[in-house]
Amino acid sequence: MKQRYTKREPVQSTCILSCEGMMGQGQLLNLSVPGCLLKTSMKLKVGQYVDLRLSFPTSATALQVKLAAVRWAKNGQVGLEFIRMSETDQTRLRFLSGHIEKRTPQQAWSERVVCVGTTAG
Repeated sequence: MKQRYTKREPVQSTCILSCEGMMGQGQLLNLSVPGCLLKTSMKLKVGQYVDLRLSFPTSATALQVKLAAVRWAKNGQVGLEFIRMSETDQTRLRFLSGHIEKRTPQQAWSERVVCVGTTAG
């Protein structure tokens, strides 16, 4: 079995899905930067594309995934891979899924720069 490259965080949240003119609701089970697992009564198949809005109790605004691919579907559960979303929603997703990068400040360049092979004119 292929191991995931990111950890999926368990969540309890709702979502609204839209696929080929159909709309439905889902229960978000877990979340990561590249995708999610949800439970829904919609009959989705691997390879279909959906758009979804994820609602979280800590946020007044839903997170919108403009395009996601169904990568796995079984017994009312669906694994989605996020393909397209705004930069703002990507940042919110990283925060919500606990994957905010912790960066250390870069040191300033401290050496003197010398240009070789130039002539002063």
